[in-house]
Amino acid sequence: MDTPNHPTLPLRRIVQGKNPREYFDPAEMAELEDGLRAAGRVIQPILVRPIPGTDRYEIVAGERRWRAAQTVFGDDYDMPVVIEALSDEQAEAFATIENHHRAAMSRAEEAQAARRQLMRHKGDKDEAAAALGWKPELLERRLALLTCTPAVLKALTHRQIQLGHAELLAGVPPEKQNAVLTGVIAHKVPVGVLKEQLGRFARRLADAIFDIAQCAACQHNSSRQSGLFDASLGDGFCQHPTHYDELTQQAVAAKAASLGEQYPMVRIVKATDGFLPLSVAEDGALGVGAAQYAACKGCASFGCAVSAMPGTQGEVTTSLCFDAACNSQKVAAWVKAQRESTKQERTSDKAVAQGSKRQPASKTNAKPATAPSNKTPQRVVDYRLMQWRKWAAKELMVQPERNRRVMVALARSGRASDVRSTEYGQAASRIAGAGAMEGTGFRGLLQEVDAIDAQHLERLTLAVTAAAAFGVTTHDLEALLNYLQVDEAKHFKWDAAFLELFTLSELDALASEVGLRAKIGASLYKLAREKKKADFIKALLAVSDFPYDGSVPAVMRYPRKTEQPEVEPLDPDAAEEVEGADEDAALAA
Repeated sequence: MDTPNHPTLPLRRIVQGKNPREYFDPAEMAELEDGLRAAGRVIQPILVRPIPGTDRYEIVAGERRWRAAQTVFGDDYDMPVVIEALSDEQAEAFATIENHHRAAMSRAEEAQAARRQLMRHKGDKDEAAAALGWKPELLERRLALLTCTPAVLKALTHRQIQLGHAELLAGVPPEKQNAVLTGVIAHKVPVGVLKEQLGRFARRLADAIFDIAQCAACQHNSSRQSGLFDASLGDGFCQHPTHYDELTQQAVAAKAASLGEQYPMVRIVKATDGFLPLSVAEDGALGVGAAQYAACKGCASFGCAVSAMPGTQGEVTTSLCFDAACNSQKVAAWVKAQRESTKQERTSDKAVAQGSKRQPASKTNAKPATAPSNKTPQRVVDYRLMQWRKWAAKELMVQPERNRRVMVALARSGRASDVRSTEYGQAASRIAGAGAMEGTGFRGLLQEVDAIDAQHLERLTLAVTAAAAFGVTTHDLEALLNYLQVDEAKHFKWDAAFLELFTLSELDALASEVGLRAKIGASLYKLAREKKKADFIKALLAVSDFPYDGSVPAVMRYPRKTEQPEVEPLDPDAAEEVEGADEDAALAA
């Protein structure tokens, strides 16, 4: 294409370019048109660049003069121009600079231009700022406006709101901006009033219970905005209350989860719960006594509360009872015990006055009429029940006389179905060898049994009844344990699997009950207690002079019945027949 030698071009050969300015103020345009009419011509040339393959030219800078000249002089007017071959990148930069320094370009339009320049320079802000002739700080300020919604940016471009409005709205969650914008425009809300209104909903970061390091670069952090904008809420506020509340709830949940290893029950308390904490302690108005308090710490209803209520989020209230009925009974029992102790003391004082030797009494040493008790956690109950079944099965394998009597009782009561086929099958494989009795139909199994060595039949028969220990109800299992006179000390084993069932507070109660705490000593116990749970358990299992064999915690003991059915003494010959049966008892696993 031949470039004209004269410095003018007909307006019809000039087309609009990629102008970062989107809005042309009508009043300002009318003023410019009046000036052209008065001058009779366009004095300042516009900057254009050739469009390859055509005879047309694209405006780089001066679109306002081009528009005004079209209106005043028509398409045949010869427009003074400066023609330069510019790249897209250069053209946009020149256009932005031109608009920035002439009639004020909208800050929203500048923000969009800044983003395009940043993309052209592959995210290098220094290069983008230099291309625009801006300082890096100005580039940051314009880019920060891009957190505004398109509606807010459009309102700023069309002068419906001020820059201060947009700067304040930039920190508001996008889903809220348009609603606030509508109110600002409708009621012509001043910048100062908007700032005050938004401040009511902001959250103080200083009050956060979560790690606010993540908030440093957040667009909703007022500190970031105060460093960029003239209008802001100041330092230290989160302008996204919904997200702030979500992070707070996550922090509360994390706090509660961390306490789950320490307390049997951890409750997150919300304002709508109407929760009233019920403290439990050794003494005081609602005391239960030292012994009962130690037992309470091992109760399934003992624990703590983590607040999710405004103003106290994350605060933990410990040593709580979540069973009000049980708590009131324990408190009443302790009050009664103290009253009895006081009565005994007065009686003793009267005896002293009559010449008898005074027996000291103390409220601290007062003992309730009932022994300390608590509610066993379900996870421990489940473990205990399985252990009881295994113990009963083992005893049934070494008590042939009682074994047969139990089988008769099961058959006569219609409970033969309590025999568990799975457990019996495992036992049969151990007794008669792997693969024994693995058929499914009666006929096939009958043939397999007939082929089994006769020496295994006795234990295979005993195992039938032993397998029923895994099917009887809990009530019947307790009766079976009593009938077999099972000694828990013979079967119970202290190990990590057992202690892992308990929370730290439950371990405290357990250690106090069996005497482990006293054996370790107060100072060493405290040191061990401060370690991780796994290390604490190791310490509890490594007390050199503690009688682990024979020591059984109350939680693992089955309830004793007062009456036991009489059983004939075992025949010495029969006892000899089952000697060593405990080793290969099928259900000992």
